[in-house]
Amino acid sequence: MQISELIDQQKEFLTDQLGEGLMKLAQACDGYLKGTPSLKKLNKLLYSYMRHHQYANLVYVIDNLGVQLSANITRQGVDDEFRGQDLSARPFFNAIDNDHPIYISDAYISSATLKPCISMVHTICHKSEVVGMLVFDLDLEQLPLPKQDFNLEDWRQIKGDPEIRSNLFNQSRFSSAMDQSIDTVHSIAVELLCELGVFHLKLHYASSRATIWEFNNPYNYHVHVLDEITSPNICLLYPQKTYPKNAKVSKNQVKEVFDKFKYMRFMDEHLYLKTGSLNIMNGTVGLSFSCDGNHYLAIDDFLDNFDDNYA
Repeated sequence: MQISELIDQQKEFLTDQLGEGLMKLAQACDGYLKGTPSLKKLNKLLYSYMRHHQYANLVYVIDNLGVQLSANITRQGVDDEFRGQDLSARPFFNAIDNDHPIYISDAYISSATLKPCISMVHTICHKSEVVGMLVFDLDLEQLPLPKQDFNLEDWRQIKGDPEIRSNLFNQSRFSSAMDQSIDTVHSIAVELLCELGVFHLKLHYASSRATIWEFNNPYNYHVHVLDEITSPNICLLYPQKTYPKNAKVSKNQVKEVFDKFKYMRFMDEHLYLKTGSLNIMNGTVGLSFSCDGNHYLAIDDFLDNFDDNYA
């Protein structure tokens, strides 16, 4: 599933969880907007709600022209400074109507708290006519969002520094110390991933080093220089561990990946692999090239389409 689809699912969840309460508050606000608006009572209503709303940073009401009617209401108090400002240029202003009474913005960094937040907006209607909008800024850190288990499904290509790409054919691969011991390095890498409790390994071919993450200490990574990564003694540092049943990469695929890395390292004097990584748990292959471009793709996509993409 695409990340954008997962984000839409989270927004739908928020609508289901908070929409009814927002609608009831919007209906209550309508009572203070009839005729001559009673702004003090409106501010009092919003403040009373805010004191018991654990997710909201800010709430305010605008009229049907986009002018802010209420004060800015936070749990700390009422701020009249922003009343009267024109908010008709905000994305939500033209995004909701009678048929679409709720709008949830994309996440953004709040200028007030400097933390990620989103805005949730509900129409305020009187006799089926939109007379205003209720706007909540919600603290993203506090929202009761469900955990999303998402995995890389599509090939992601990220272009690097344009200056490096423009000079690609003015440079050529320099044979590194790791290049000269690449078969040994790959054999040790396969052993670490398949037998010795390492789940993510990244080889930096140009600088002759490796970065390793292990199951027993996943929050800290280890950096090994050439002398360490080319010596089988490194295997003494990592305890033997049964290959995980829930790994998305088979042992046979591990070896096949490093065979492909070797090909890509020497495939061209100008365009070649600089770093390659493999995570056996999420099944992701990471590639960084001499042109400063990067590819991130799932293991099956990498192996099944290798000839079309790289050979």
